[in-house]
Amino acid sequence: MIQKFRWKFIGTSVAALLLVLLITLGGLVGITRVQSKNEVDRVLTALVKNEGHLSPRNAHAALGNQNDPINRNFLGGPYNPEAVYQYRYFAVTVDASHRVTVVNDNNVYQVNGTKIKSITRKALSDHQDSGSVDVGRNQYAYRVAKNSVGQTMVVFLNETLIYNRFWLLFRVAVVLGIGSLIVFAVVLILVSGRAIKPIVDNYHKQQEFITNAGHELKTPVAVISANTEMEEMLGNNSEWNESTKEQVEKLTKLINRLISMARAGETGEITLSKVDFSKLVEDATQDFKSVMKQNHYVYQVSIRQGLNVVAEKHSLNEVINILLDNARKYCDPNGKVRVELSKSALSKNAVLRVSNTYKEEKNEDYSHFFDRFYREDESHNSNKGGFGIGLSMARELVEAFHGRISVSHKGNDIVFTVVLKIAK
Repeated sequence: MIQKFRWKFIGTSVAALLLVLLITLGGLVGITRVQSKNEVDRVLTALVKNEGHLSPRNAHAALGNQNDPINRNFLGGPYNPEAVYQYRYFAVTVDASHRVTVVNDNNVYQVNGTKIKSITRKALSDHQDSGSVDVGRNQYAYRVAKNSVGQTMVVFLNETLIYNRFWLLFRVAVVLGIGSLIVFAVVLILVSGRAIKPIVDNYHKQQEFITNAGHELKTPVAVISANTEMEEMLGNNSEWNESTKEQVEKLTKLINRLISMARAGETGEITLSKVDFSKLVEDATQDFKSVMKQNHYVYQVSIRQGLNVVAEKHSLNEVINILLDNARKYCDPNGKVRVELSKSALSKNAVLRVSNTYKEEKNEDYSHFFDRFYREDESHNSNKGGFGIGLSMARELVEAFHGRISVSHKGNDIVFTVVLKIAK
């Protein structure tokens, strides 16, 4: 249980760091992506306004206009006259007969006139006012507009160079994020033992207190039981003696379960071995047969023979009895109790399902059923004879076997499922 808590602590801490990294690094990368897109839009706007030419002077109106929200906010940044020389672009005009005329190709290197015309026709074939086309290893954003004499003009801008900053930051963020998670996880694994030590110490003290208190309580309970029996031997039989004996028996069961639950929390005290699961389930269901009949329940048992699991015999028997006793207590009147032991689909696990009719609490949160001292009857009425620790104890024991226990509701039945690894 302590190791499980330790790994849960580590997992939660790493998940928290992952969330922080996603927000911070993801936000930074996202802002850079938006900034790159805005930059492409701003340069295309400047090219259209200046009919395919850029210079520090004529670009200022588009790139340095502080009335434009894109330029005014921090994503656009202040205007730098030297920045216009970093862009690779070209521009063409297209007349009514679809003849392409190159207006400006001085700012590109490997794109000649023939290729420019081919790229232009490809862009115009999309019938869009803007978009992008692939040119070798580069991608060019384009925008279609009208020039000062009414001709169709298409300006192209190499956006690959602009987005390179974004992709570089993205790769750095991924590497930095993964690296940070790995380093943080390693450090946390090394120091987590010390971090949870106060909680572990408190847990051990609680377990020790429960065990010691249980043993101390056994003595006065035994004395009360002996005195009551002596009263009966002396002929002082009365309903009070019977009531005392019943309460002593209930208190003895409670003490024994508390001690067993405390020991179950310390997996070192349970020695795992090969256990005949089928035989234990068969014996337990046989013991409950008369009780189920007295309660007028439909009692169905299906057991696959020869299933051996890794567990501790007496503790596993206790788990089976807890589940059967729980089904007996909480099954609806004239309802059905079903016990099924089978193999999992991959034949690696043995699966025990104990179900009973339970219509009243159909929409309940069943996860609380395994909480210590949880009672479905919140008044803690003793009519059903439970203490609210049986299922909690069953979970402790199953986890000590490295198995799983769960609860679900199917139709009108509540189903408890225990999964244990089959012994080789």
